[in-house]
Amino acid sequence: MTSGVRNSLKFRLIVGSAIGVVAAVLLAGLFIGNLYRVHTTNRYEAELDHHVDELVAMIRVGADGRPRVIHSLSDPQFAIPRSGLYWQVEQAGTLLRSPSLAGSLRLTPAADNAWHRGFAANAQVRQRSVRVTIEGRPTVVTIASLQHLLDEQVAHFAGDLALSMGAVCVLLLGGAGLLVRFGLAPVRRLSEDVDRLRNGETERLDPAVPTEFAPIVTRFNALLEGQAQLITRARTESGNLAHNLRTPLALISDEAEQLRLSGQVASADFLLARCAAMQLQIDHHLARAAAAGTRGAGTLTEVAPLLAPILDALQRLHARAEVRVTIQLPDGLRLPCDRGDLAEILSNLIDNAFKWTSRSVIIAGGPSHIQVRDDGPGIPHPQRAAAMAVGTRLNPDVPGTGLGLAATADLLRFYGGRLMLDEAPEGGLSATASFAPE
Repeated sequence: MTSGVRNSLKFRLIVGSAIGVVAAVLLAGLFIGNLYRVHTTNRYEAELDHHVDELVAMIRVGADGRPRVIHSLSDPQFAIPRSGLYWQVEQAGTLLRSPSLAGSLRLTPAADNAWHRGFAANAQVRQRSVRVTIEGRPTVVTIASLQHLLDEQVAHFAGDLALSMGAVCVLLLGGAGLLVRFGLAPVRRLSEDVDRLRNGETERLDPAVPTEFAPIVTRFNALLEGQAQLITRARTESGNLAHNLRTPLALISDEAEQLRLSGQVASADFLLARCAAMQLQIDHHLARAAAAGTRGAGTLTEVAPLLAPILDALQRLHARAEVRVTIQLPDGLRLPCDRGDLAEILSNLIDNAFKWTSRSVIIAGGPSHIQVRDDGPGIPHPQRAAAMAVGTRLNPDVPGTGLGLAATADLLRFYGGRLMLDEAPEGGLSATASFAPE
């Protein structure tokens, strides 16, 4: 059994309910069975006591001084040999026996008037001996019944009781299962709300939950609210930082142009090169800050709707109608990434493929990754790490800033993923954005 199953609330409730139901049914069965045995035994003994009274009333002493029973008892079983119901009368050395005590069967009177277990031959009997005085003569009247007659009744009832208790147990287990399902329905709805939250279909959990879950939902919604405020603040600060840094850079660039016009070309080129490097670093770190603001939002973004506008824009930008784009994505593919960040990742990878492809770009994907391949020259293995460094351009003749792959790699790191560069089956570069943890 896996730890996930053992830690399941549903599993615990079902197992606990099953143990409780089985224990309750077992105890109820034992109690009812024992109660039936006691009542049956008492009723059996009461019937035999009635026969004792009946027998005593029919004993007479004859003219010869010997006792006799003037009538047969009301139960015909006393007249059938070895039927299991017996009586015996002892008076002044005379022994009278019921016809059922055939042959050598004898009863041994008990020492008191209570019910006891005795024996008739090798058979166990339940018997009682009553000492009375009849016509001035002490008489011992013993009544008995085979024990197995009583035990058979109890055993037959116990079998029926076991079947009944089994049926009741099954019904109670089914009811417990339905009760657990009904009781955990709010948990399933809460799980569905969390999924909708992850998919970006809602911004907060529904507060209409049972009282036991209300504090959790309230605190979680407060956490989401706080996170949203932090994201908004981070993006606002990023924008302010961009404005505060770009304005001085623009002034320095303008001053460098003035130096160029005054003939100080070397100084101007030096300043302009430094400004360009600073601008690259600003753009790179602002992209990282924007990604950090969205990390942990828990959204799933569908890939297909983002591709159409990106491909349309890049095909117009590169103006290469001969490039054939093949899309190999599962239906409804969603990736754990903010919509804006995923659009930037796709744009960077597809733009890079369009720059280097000969005529074919393939976009494929799976549950936790998106892959863009081309049939261009590719990137030699020793240069792949450098290609993901900020501002690195392997071929200065190709337009670009050198930020695309670096920004993509940084974005993926914020989501716990990574960018992997490899040789494509088509001969060019295969760039895979993986959101699975390393």
